[in-house]
Amino acid sequence: MSDLLSRLKAGRAAIGSVTVDGVAFGLRLLSEQDYLAAQIATEVAMREAGLELSISTAEAYEAEKSSQLLARALVDPVTAVPVAANAQALREAVGREQLSAMVNAYLAHEKVYSPSARTLSNDELTALVDEVKKSPETTLSSVSSIDTLKRLITILASPPAS
Repeated sequence: MSDLLSRLKAGRAAIGSVTVDGVAFGLRLLSEQDYLAAQIATEVAMREAGLELSISTAEAYEAEKSSQLLARALVDPVTAVPVAANAQALREAVGREQLSAMVNAYLAHEKVYSPSARTLSNDELTALVDEVKKSPETTLSSVSSIDTLKRLITILASPPAS
């Protein structure tokens, strides 16, 4: 089994870690549902604040979205229970630099355990295509990224000319 496939299989259960100001947190990988829920919550929060997305509110929008995502990803490293009830509780507990460090740690963890079409190298993608050809059911059930699945389907349906 390839290293990439091993990482994909371990992805949903892999808990990353980040230590901020001496406090250790776990980082669970977010699902497509988590991303959708965070997007919806961001839109609701912006609307409730009376803000429409514009150049002047783009930073607030991105900050809210990051908080929404991180509130879903941060867990107790032992029990995997979320550490913040919601994005507002998270923002009230940490500063901007702490939040930024947590986001960067999450992105690094996600890149390792949930490779997506936007982070896979051509060699990794080729190896993944080869794995799908050998054992499609096993391999495809390990891929949690919709973008990666779309890219695999496209390549398998119409392989690029060599």
